[in-house]
Amino acid sequence: MYDQYLHAYEKLSLSTAGIVMGALLLVLHALALAKPQATKAMLNGLSTNEKAARGLLTLDFAWLFLLILDADWNPLCMNLFDFNNMRPYLLIACPIIWFVLYSRGKELLFPRALGFFLLLACIVPLTAAFLKDPVSRLLIPCWCYPVLTVALFWVGKPYLFRDWMEKYTASPRLYTISNAIGAVWGAAILLCAVCFW
Repeated sequence: MYDQYLHAYEKLSLSTAGIVMGALLLVLHALALAKPQATKAMLNGLSTNEKAARGLLTLDFAWLFLLILDADWNPLCMNLFDFNNMRPYLLIACPIIWFVLYSRGKELLFPRALGFFLLLACIVPLTAAFLKDPVSRLLIPCWCYPVLTVALFWVGKPYLFRDWMEKYTASPRLYTISNAIGAVWGAAILLCAVCFW
């Protein structure tokens, strides 16, 4: 009975969230280690990649729209509590803001869109891990909170993404160590999700 009042993220099991997150981290960082030159070239070109920026921005606002839209068929609809009366206005503002950014905000749009995407994405595993047992669930928030902090910088100061990527890709040691840590962290989350969660 209580389940009907839970948001879709709250119904997600820690195991499922861990498997998806762990597998993504492991695969992405392993690919970065396996193909460093291609990955570095892609990272350095992303800040000015207009097609990727517009695609990711569209995904962001479609996701946000579903979080706001109150419909029986929509499991992603959030309870806005004191702001529920603002829902109709937010539904109107959402596509308008998307259109303005899509058509006018071309400069360094990708870092903003990526930061926004990470803010939306991190809340999913964080909600699944909230107050759950065992303690190893802390692998999820210990990864997500630094990512959320970086995402806020990219949304507010998108030039930092470009500058950080230039420094990051210019240092082979930093690149290798950070991706190795990411792959090991992903493997640890995946192992815990399969065996313990």
